[in-house]
Amino acid sequence: MTVMNDENKVVVKIFGDDYPITGVADPAYISRVADYVDAKMKETAKVSRIKSRDKVAILAAMSIASEFYETREQLSSATDQLGGRLDSLLERLDSALADTV
Repeated sequence: MTVMNDENKVVVKIFGDDYPITGVADPAYISRVADYVDAKMKETAKVSRIKSRDKVAILAAMSIASEFYETREQLSSATDQLGGRLDSLLERLDSALADTV
């Protein structure tokens, strides 16, 4: 039996250290994600003046998680609004079609 391996290997630099990352995502995508994490850690270190790498990583992770939850809430709200508009349009369409029969 032949096992196909679709994993990509990329070495990324985050906060001055190299990390070999293996994943199924496109290497360019993996690099963009790593660049984002690196930028967040650098920003966190600069703003907080914390020297501990672990604490910088945790604060950066909290910041990224906060962005994620805010975006998820915005998406959920937009989805609810669009769903309501779609329901309204479908009701109008049903009413218009019922009038023509």
